[in-house]
Amino acid sequence: MNKKRLQRLGVVCMAAAMVLTTVSFPRAAKAEEGTLTQADASTSTEQEKGKVLVQVDQDVLKANAMCNSEMNPAISWDSASSYTKNIDGQAEYAFDGDERLGTNSNKIDGGMWHSRYTDTNTAKIAGTSTDYSAVTRGNEETINDSNRPWIGSGFGRKIMLKKVTYMGRYTDNNVSNNIADYVLYYANMDNPNQEPGADDWQIAKEGTLAATSAASDIVLDTAKEATHFKLVGKTAYNSNGSKVGNTQLVCAREIKVYELKDIDINLTAPTSADGTNADATTSETGTVESAGDISESPATITGVVVKNKNELDLAHPVTVTSTTGDKLDITGENNKDDSVLIQFQIKLKELPSETDSVIVAKGDQYKIAYKRQTWNNQTIYRIKFWVTGPDSLGDARWKEVGCNFTDATYLNKWITVTAMYDGTTATKLWINGTSKSDGWNSNTAYGNRNAGAAIVHKEANVTIGDSTINGYIKDLKIYSGLGSSVTGNQTNYLALVSALSDSANATKVFDLSATPAVTPAYTLATTWNTETKQDPETHLDKNTYTETVTVNPATNASIVTAPEAVTVNIDENTGNNKVIPVSEDTVLENGTAKVKYVFEDMLRGGSLRMITANGETDYTKTSMRLGYDFKLPADTTFDSCAWYYGTTANDLRLSLTPGANTKKIENPTATKQGYIRSNIVFTNIAKANFDRDIFARVLVKYTKDGKTYSKMGAYVDQNSVSSIAEKIKNSGSETETNYVNELTKTK
Repeated sequence: MNKKRLQRLGVVCMAAAMVLTTVSFPRAAKAEEGTLTQADASTSTEQEKGKVLVQVDQDVLKANAMCNSEMNPAISWDSASSYTKNIDGQAEYAFDGDERLGTNSNKIDGGMWHSRYTDTNTAKIAGTSTDYSAVTRGNEETINDSNRPWIGSGFGRKIMLKKVTYMGRYTDNNVSNNIADYVLYYANMDNPNQEPGADDWQIAKEGTLAATSAASDIVLDTAKEATHFKLVGKTAYNSNGSKVGNTQLVCAREIKVYELKDIDINLTAPTSADGTNADATTSETGTVESAGDISESPATITGVVVKNKNELDLAHPVTVTSTTGDKLDITGENNKDDSVLIQFQIKLKELPSETDSVIVAKGDQYKIAYKRQTWNNQTIYRIKFWVTGPDSLGDARWKEVGCNFTDATYLNKWITVTAMYDGTTATKLWINGTSKSDGWNSNTAYGNRNAGAAIVHKEANVTIGDSTINGYIKDLKIYSGLGSSVTGNQTNYLALVSALSDSANATKVFDLSATPAVTPAYTLATTWNTETKQDPETHLDKNTYTETVTVNPATNASIVTAPEAVTVNIDENTGNNKVIPVSEDTVLENGTAKVKYVFEDMLRGGSLRMITANGETDYTKTSMRLGYDFKLPADTTFDSCAWYYGTTANDLRLSLTPGANTKKIENPTATKQGYIRSNIVFTNIAKANFDRDIFARVLVKYTKDGKTYSKMGAYVDQNSVSSIAEKIKNSGSETETNYVNELTKTK
């Protein structure tokens, strides 16, 4: 038998792939006759998808600003009338987005963070004619040679920290107190809202910043997964640019943080010549600010300013309006259960300035507020929770509990507040899981005189926040209808909180959901080009589809590395997506990156190969080959082929990736000079599976200047033994026809 004639539709040049049986593809490979054994090579290391450097939202950094020393309140070292805004002040000034310019003689718009340099009344509070008097906040530490001043913030999430930009004093004529030698630390907390402890910080980089008013970049060699950062000033500059150590005087007018993100480009491969090509997509999507109640029959909330996930700015009061009845009303009237539990996290940046600053309240029915009171000629600050009974109780109508709120304990850090009225006698307040009643407790005075109707109905919406508060609230939840598993665990906080997760123990009547506006780090623009050429051997039309994707960085973002790889959906099944090299070199143009990917019809055809044993032809099985012919781009060299295959068009879950062992034939025919031919062969296909289609898609890899590129088959190719046999019967030689007749005849 003329074996070469039989195999004319595909020269044997690579190893057997997998054996097809009546059940599945078993994990076995078999070498072709006359070739070396060729095994599946492991997949190469995933290539770089590309990186974009994105500025972290300054509002988030401002909300989470922290330091160990600061001028509080902001100070003016000259007459207040000379300045329009704060000058040297608190940590959040370094993240206010105001890169102020000016000199001492100009009116200054904007302020900067400065470590404390005076506690005397020799200067003025900025913007006023009031003598300066320091207010100690909870972040104050004693600055000395071993404990240096630092400033930092949290991101509210995990990022890949890559760069920090520092700006010191606003004029090169005076760089006094600008950071000179620095240490940049990062922390990576399991809970991004938990402030790092001393053991959580790790050094990211050390160095020296330039003596300039311009921005100085601290760029990490390798991005670090982080939830927080802090910049420590080991030394500072004098006004003339010389260094001084062991000084408490350090400043920063603006600090920016940048994260490194993948450029995630997803392509959908064509599936047929008459199909519609899909534009490139990315998981990098923007969102608009939104906030709402996600409990059952959600209430409507208005006036929201979102700072972070489920986090609101308390200085912008929010109104909560029940849309179904008044689910937020928990009066004891009409035999209703009047128990309530309120839980949230809060960060207070300043002590309250008013006597009563609302955190969460439904009129006076139930309320949590900051209180500022004068007691025995002393100013006392408290956080207080109370419910209100009927007027008939007179001065005993309030049932309340409070906590003395000292700045050194609670300021500038997230704390968890839980407040509960059990519906009968007790109001309870927990701070970070610890029961508190040191501020005030009038539970005894209230007594049991109003059991069953303890809280009276008040016509009022629930409000969150107060314009007099400088702080943030997050993860607010309100529960009513508390069961005994909750109210009976007042001495076991963990058990009480755990019981809230079961709706049988409590009804969640409000659950804050908030999403800050997010600008995507980059956007994609797609163009397609279709080119049709005739195969020089078969004279059939062959289509090539080139997808060009332009990556445009957003404001405050820049392309760091152009993508070398993309993710391709090869078969409409996302579970089989492949990360593969791009087709053409990417270029950076005016801050943009371009990626080209080529889907090319490379299928030459299919053929069969006889299986013989001891000189006898075995007509119970055969091998089927899919052959591919392709050209490489100019100035590139062949790397390898890979195939993705399966028994259905939309599930190419199996793969053959021989890598450097890929067999090939160059210039396979006189009419195909400059082409390369390579095949995938499915061996030992049993007669029972001759009618069964096999589906495959080819990937061709090539290299240029040490980089790997690829192009993919335009379609999911399919064939079966029976289909190829019919073509041979119609156009093959007598020998070939005899073979396929014997192969396909039934008993």
